[in-house]
Amino acid sequence: MRKLIKAAGRLFGSTSPDNDHARGLKAHEREDHKAALEAWLAAARAGHADAQYRLGRLYDLGKGVVRNAVDAVGWYRQAAEQGHGEAQARLAEIYYYGSGQPKGVVPTDEALSLLFPNGLKIEQDYKEALRWARAAAEGGVVGAQAMLGYMYASGFGIIPDYAMAERWYRAAAEQGNAAAQLGLGTLLAGGYGEASDPVAAHEWFRKAADQKNVMAWYYLGTQYASGLGVEKDHGEAAKWFRKAAEAGAAAAQRALGLLYARGIGVAADPHHAETWLRKAAVQGDAEAMLQLGHLNSRGGGMQPNLFDAASWYRAAGELGHREAQKIIAQMYLAGSGVPRDEMEAARWLERAAGQGDPQAQLRIGTFYAEGRGVTRDYDRALDWFRRAADQGNTDAVYNIGMLHSLGLGVPRDPVGAIQWLERAASQGSALAQFRLGAALASGDGVTQDYAAAAEWSRKAAEQGHVGAMVNLGRFRMQGLGGDRDISEAIRWLTAAANQKEPAAMTALGELHGHWSNHKDFVQAHLWLERAAALGDERAKVLLERMPVPSPSNASDKNDGGRSRAAGEG
Repeated sequence: MRKLIKAAGRLFGSTSPDNDHARGLKAHEREDHKAALEAWLAAARAGHADAQYRLGRLYDLGKGVVRNAVDAVGWYRQAAEQGHGEAQARLAEIYYYGSGQPKGVVPTDEALSLLFPNGLKIEQDYKEALRWARAAAEGGVVGAQAMLGYMYASGFGIIPDYAMAERWYRAAAEQGNAAAQLGLGTLLAGGYGEASDPVAAHEWFRKAADQKNVMAWYYLGTQYASGLGVEKDHGEAAKWFRKAAEAGAAAAQRALGLLYARGIGVAADPHHAETWLRKAAVQGDAEAMLQLGHLNSRGGGMQPNLFDAASWYRAAGELGHREAQKIIAQMYLAGSGVPRDEMEAARWLERAAGQGDPQAQLRIGTFYAEGRGVTRDYDRALDWFRRAADQGNTDAVYNIGMLHSLGLGVPRDPVGAIQWLERAASQGSALAQFRLGAALASGDGVTQDYAAAAEWSRKAAEQGHVGAMVNLGRFRMQGLGGDRDISEAIRWLTAAANQKEPAAMTALGELHGHWSNHKDFVQAHLWLERAAALGDERAKVLLERMPVPSPSNASDKNDGGRSRAAGEG
């Protein structure tokens, strides 16, 4: 019957959808896109799936018509719903990445609004993308299988499923799809599945590289540079990086630039380093911009240029590079390569802090607490300190304790302050250990406990905290929190005095003149005079009361009583 209808059509001058489709193919071959459009339009309206797909391609590419993703999707969908694999695959791509307004088209143009009432833009829709990618992949479209693998691996709009990603990547990779070979290699190299297999990853990267996949060249360079799945070979790494870099891969350009900067695998050459890093930077590679900042600030064989360094750090910072944001903030603080400007420093620190950098959160919190570059605001300081503390920043935990202790941003809360200080001290903060030791000695917010005070002071002193050395020396000198130990007291107090700490010198004067069983007023005077010369008021008072050294009292063996608590010194 179908043959009879076709024959009748020929007799009466009409054509079949298949004939219209074939006519469109011939017109397309000779690049007569308008004739192809007319022929395929006739076939498409009659339900010919491939004609619908090819009409979608014309609108997709702007061949013979004004480029319009909405009309393209309309025709692709009709073909896809009939099971056309290529149409399904292209629909998946459009929905996954979205399709913006064609360049040069003004959306408010009245004529275009009439011609394209549905608009000219397709928004991203991961759900639709997954639907059509899966349909095309299950239908055997290799490119869709590779894309489905990528979707499961990336997790955009879908929960990552590395087993599924490997399944679909492998299906396409074994059929020779270079993108899938690259994706499968990446999965195996990173151990995203059950276990990493860098040797197998290398084999897949090689297959993709043989098909001139630029990123495969880059990953081969990375493997040779790190010795991942192959023997480490910086010369081989440089070869692959160069190949990818010359093909325009920004990551490879950056990697090659770093090899030249460090003289690894190639002769050190700061000018070649700068050239390759700049190529990557102008493509928007923020890490390359950061490295250009380092190169210009340190020189590395070139004349240092802090102005250019600041420009590159700022450019990387604008792209959201947290490390660059912190560096440019420091440059504004120091006036290095840029005018000194605490407001700009605060602005950059806050940007880095807003991205979750705990060190930046600590520093901007300090700025708000001190009113540097911003209006003093203890509430905001506390907020930033809390964010940094939640990420384990010990200094931030200590600062929160001090705000509670001083009643800044919160009501004064000695008990709460002790809890924060204990947390910071347990995390190893020497400052918190010192403050906690002093609080335990004085009984501020906590039951007085000299033994615990001595223990926390020792921890801080062993980390080099001078104040803790003084307190621990006084504890041992007076026998607070443990037995009196003059030799240990002298050891800690002398260590602090050697760092020009007046309080330690005063304590040594007291020790030799009062606390020691073998008093030495000559030594006592010497230490007190040194402390007084540095402005220590207690040393001045004690000098007035101290007996003048003489042969009879220079080494008095009489021992005296005990005076004040060490935590007060």
